[in-house]
Amino acid sequence: MEETIKVGDYIIVQRQNYTKLHKLKGHGTILLGSFNIEMDNCIGERYFDTFQIKNVPNSKRNYTLEKIENLSLVSSNLNVEESGNDNRNIEADDNNQTMSSEEINKMKDEELSSNNIVEKLISNSKTFSTKTGFSQEKYIKKKSKKYCEYIQIRRPSIRLMAQMFYRQDPAKILGIRIDDLSQILTYSNIQSEGTHVLYDSGTSGLMSAALMETIGPNTTGKLIHMHPGNECQKVAFLAMEYPEEQRKRCINVNLYSVLRQFYQGNPGEGDSIEPNEQSSNAENQVTEEPDAKRRKVERPNWQVDNEEACELLKKGVHSIVITAKEHPVNIVDALEPFLLPSRNLVVFSTFKEPLEELYFHLKTKLNYLAVKLSTNFMRNYQVLPERTHPEVNMTNGGYLLTGIKIEQ
Repeated sequence: MEETIKVGDYIIVQRQNYTKLHKLKGHGTILLGSFNIEMDNCIGERYFDTFQIKNVPNSKRNYTLEKIENLSLVSSNLNVEESGNDNRNIEADDNNQTMSSEEINKMKDEELSSNNIVEKLISNSKTFSTKTGFSQEKYIKKKSKKYCEYIQIRRPSIRLMAQMFYRQDPAKILGIRIDDLSQILTYSNIQSEGTHVLYDSGTSGLMSAALMETIGPNTTGKLIHMHPGNECQKVAFLAMEYPEEQRKRCINVNLYSVLRQFYQGNPGEGDSIEPNEQSSNAENQVTEEPDAKRRKVERPNWQVDNEEACELLKKGVHSIVITAKEHPVNIVDALEPFLLPSRNLVVFSTFKEPLEELYFHLKTKLNYLAVKLSTNFMRNYQVLPERTHPEVNMTNGGYLLTGIKIEQ
């Protein structure tokens, strides 16, 4: 895998704790907050390099990048000489800061340096010296984050994209947290060989990318990625930039289309030509042959993918993973006949009620063992001297149903 950034690559731009997925284009720009940044200067550099956002001459809103060789310049070391005992006498007032917003914007336009801006904000604050040491540190961290002018270019990974999508909007990935994703991969027991089925109705390609990452390159494992619409979601899958041979082993098919073809076959597949028709059409054979060849060449890709998926389903699959917005009972009933004995079924849902119905439904079938419905309760902690506590914002995540199929 190349370590040099080039045009057409998917990259993750990180500015402190904020990350954004971006496809690099020639003479392209990216919008980070109020910064409209030209990305040409990072082309040809290495991943994990750090760049400083610089003003473009004669432009107030456009910025460019300049590579930083000395990383010690990135860290901000602001010395605070005095602090107060408590904050009880501090009142929230806009007049506490003597610098106006116009002056701050002018300072940003003249010289974009977060350390200088924060220092001037501190020196022009009426209440900073009376705040406690903890409050002062929090103030400096907040202002440094707002005016930070350094970014880092990183290569996309499953962990980074899972955290990024979840922070931006959990609904984009059905609320799958990083711990939920690890549980799905563990319970499904994905191997580098065999055939695996994924039904995904809205994770921005994160699940298919994670499963193909687990299957790995230069292996015999294949993934049948089923989806409900005409096109599958594949932003995260494309961002991983897998080798061509690995991408070809992920077969994207519509669930209803592939099942219809599996049970009914191709339309007109069994048609035969009567002898009299064959003799009457003999003189048109020369003109019909090119048409038949042309029709064969112009066969749609989705039909080719359906045929390949049907051949794999006939042999049986080694795991089934379902991450669906829909009620999972009918989807499981449609797919579980293809699951081989002693193989795993994993179903994820944002709500527990559909999985409770699926739980009792599988119990009545008598061909599943170790059926379990579970949820994780993961809390991120802030770990700092004398103020270690759980983070204020947290979510419950989703619910997971797992089971092992047996042969009756």
